[in-house]
Amino acid sequence: MADFVGLDIGTSTIKGVQIKDHTLISYHQTPAPGVSMVSESPEDLKKLSEALGKFFNEGRFKTTDVVASVPESQVFARVITLPQMGEAEIASSVQNEAQQYVPMPLNQVAFDFEILGPSELEAGKVDVLLVAVPKALTSKYIQITRAAGVNLLSLETETIAISRSVVGKTTDAVMVASIGASTTDIAVFSGGAIRFTRSIATGGQALERALTQSFNLAPGQAAEYIRTYGLEEKLEGKVMSAIKPVFDIIRDELKRTQAFFSSRGKRPLQRLVLVGGTANLPGVLVYLADSLGMEVARGNPWEAISIPGNFPREQLEEIAPSFAVAAGLALKEL
Repeated sequence: MADFVGLDIGTSTIKGVQIKDHTLISYHQTPAPGVSMVSESPEDLKKLSEALGKFFNEGRFKTTDVVASVPESQVFARVITLPQMGEAEIASSVQNEAQQYVPMPLNQVAFDFEILGPSELEAGKVDVLLVAVPKALTSKYIQITRAAGVNLLSLETETIAISRSVVGKTTDAVMVASIGASTTDIAVFSGGAIRFTRSIATGGQALERALTQSFNLAPGQAAEYIRTYGLEEKLEGKVMSAIKPVFDIIRDELKRTQAFFSSRGKRPLQRLVLVGGTANLPGVLVYLADSLGMEVARGNPWEAISIPGNFPREQLEEIAPSFAVAAGLALKEL
């Protein structure tokens, strides 16, 4: 297996994981500069490259080769269902399907597909994962990593990385929600493959804005209150009351996904796995379990990796959901 770092450039943090022979070598996280990878501002891209260079100087990684994640909100990913046919015919059909589903000219995207196997929703057909990434976005990744002195080996969607770190090889139907700072990405895995994806523009920052507006808090205070009280009834339930209407946008999207797949899938959808920083929200597991009527757990990517005794176990457990993407990238076989 090649030596490289799984690199997750998020909205609020930059995270990286390096493993060798499924054993953890190094991990690191640092605050992101607060600018978007999709920004058209040269100054923003410079801030990102400088932050990435600093990240690698601090991270004690043994290589500057990286596999980086692309946010699901910036990717056109869809599971399409086709009649049973040969691989060459599927490739031709995918080209036609891409014109229908990708909302920009195909000469402006890099797209690929993966044959997932027999459809879980339509008998006698085959599921195919279609992924298209704007070429302008891949160019920015190349530009930023190169300016930081980092060698970009490949890009991968966050959902595929997460499937590797917290879903594994189970054939059970599992729903995964990655609740990040600015978005929530939802995916259903069944029969050992991804079957459904969707992304909504609601995440941890929206919860912070709701609490800030309700209590007129100073910047940073809202995040601390949410980390402490979350969806629990503490502090007379004031924090929960303020953030619940926003969090329920995420809950309702999970309900819709649950209803859609449960009515059509051949395996019962009985488990939800939460990853991302907001997965540690106090009370979130009980709240979603009661709302959805299913088992809810935090994803722990370290369970797929051997952890040497010199690493701080307690700290790793605490940050585990946030490292699902970076760890999944590090587990990729090149």
